[in-house]
Amino acid sequence: MQKIIEASNLRVSFGKTQVLKNVSMTLHKDKITAIIGPSGCGKSTFLRCLNRMNDMYDNFKLEGAISFKGDNVYAKETDVIEMRRRIGMVFQKPNPFPSSIYENVAFGLRIQNINDKKILDEVVERSLKKAALWDEVKDRLGNSALRLSGGQQQRLCIARTIAVESEVILFDEPCSALDPTSTRKIEDLILELKKHYTIIIVTHNMHQAKRISDFTGFFHLGELVEFGETKKIFEDAKEKLTRDYVRGDFG
Repeated sequence: MQKIIEASNLRVSFGKTQVLKNVSMTLHKDKITAIIGPSGCGKSTFLRCLNRMNDMYDNFKLEGAISFKGDNVYAKETDVIEMRRRIGMVFQKPNPFPSSIYENVAFGLRIQNINDKKILDEVVERSLKKAALWDEVKDRLGNSALRLSGGQQQRLCIARTIAVESEVILFDEPCSALDPTSTRKIEDLILELKKHYTIIIVTHNMHQAKRISDFTGFFHLGELVEFGETKKIFEDAKEKLTRDYVRGDFG
């Protein structure tokens, strides 16, 4: 398997509060990795380290290293905007822009000064198809994205990420605000996206992690307790703490 992201001895703090402690993990290309653990264990912090989303906090401090395809993510010369294009993110709550469905998907291209209508039309259609949303919205691309259902808005956000040709997609609890039917659509979509993208997903849903991921990392109190193939984590974990958590004994 080909590695795409590697975290080494990652230590993260916000002010005097240490949130991650010596986390090391290798993420593989075109695989789905689930990050699980109780609330406040550092899952989302770890995810946001991978594309420097924590940089916006003045008291954020990172020690250790993260590499993306061999390049140091936190090097001074790193183009953060370009890196976030390549490592896209879908948040817990759908966050469509207050503009049309079409312009939501085209947004990232327009930022790159791509305004050719033919190119935009092709990218919008292709991205919405990959996000399994095209058939539902193709006749109302000019309508406000805010009029879509929650599940449709989340798929639109995925289409927006796909449009700028991300290589990795980070999902931070993407189904927590959705009903079971919408959740299943997102899960099916993630499984389809794995053919072309590397997926890292933070989830509280043990069944979801078990259903869709190839690898699972279990975090507890800022530490990576155990990481391995999902089947192994859920059926034959090495650590008692992991076994207790996936059984539902706490968390």
